[in-house]
Amino acid sequence: MKATQAAQFDDKLKSLASAAKAIAHPARIAILQFLIENNNQTCKDIVEKLPFSQSTVSQHLAELKQAGYIEGKSFKTSTIYSIDQTALTEFRLAFEEIFGSSRDKRQLSLF
Repeated sequence: MKATQAAQFDDKLKSLASAAKAIAHPARIAILQFLIENNNQTCKDIVEKLPFSQSTVSQHLAELKQAGYIEGKSFKTSTIYSIDQTALTEFRLAFEEIFGSSRDKRQLSLF
């Protein structure tokens, strides 16, 4: 995409695209889903429950933390990870604002 084309997008669209990119990996979605159901977990806890290696989970936790979807708090020799509800809610609301919620729009006219 040319720089002039990218400049045509408003900040709202750029922000949503950036937020979506941060979770645009099946492993990250699985980790988020796990943490939503089982908040306050260590990397080891996640590795024991999901079919990913420790290095894979660590890498994706770092990406999710950098994007602001999760928080990590040090506890002894571990880090306890939890969902940042505000960030997930903001993403959902931004997505619904652009595409409409399923209750408001039964069909999307993207295709």
